[in-house]
Amino acid sequence: MKKIINIKKQAGFNLIEVLLAFLILSIGLLGVAGLQTTAVKASQTAMLKSIAITKVSEMIERIRANSAAAITDYELALGTVGIDKGCDTRSATILATQCSPADLASNDLYQWEQSLTNGGLPDNTDTDASIVIDDAAVPPIATITVYWKERGENMSYFSKIQQIPGAN
Repeated sequence: MKKIINIKKQAGFNLIEVLLAFLILSIGLLGVAGLQTTAVKASQTAMLKSIAITKVSEMIERIRANSAAAITDYELALGTVGIDKGCDTRSATILATQCSPADLASNDLYQWEQSLTNGGLPDNTDTDASIVIDDAAVPPIATITVYWKERGENMSYFSKIQQIPGAN
């Protein structure tokens, strides 16, 4: 006697299999979204650091360009602001008649600090800078530090120590 075996072939997916596949896909997509968020945040931090590097280099060039000023005229403590002396740095004749080298140094500090927030760093009360000059060293050494705070983050900073040849 022959037994008839009725084997049903599977014709589709079970609901459990579909839900499990959806769960695995959802977890994967959440991981990709988290990775994207981290990448955007790191990109923003890198951009701000690049701006800070540019601003520090700009101040070093301002110090070098005003070699007639005492290098200590460029010292800047945290929380202090340079004074706008109205020096017009675009014209050598106006500059020579209107501003002393010390006035130009103060004006440089003022314009530079204004450019920190106008130039791309976060415009908040935590954005600040300091310049410490070691004039006992030969050539003098300037330590320029820029501080800023990104939204929801701890304080960030970039600091550069640079010899200033030819400075007084």
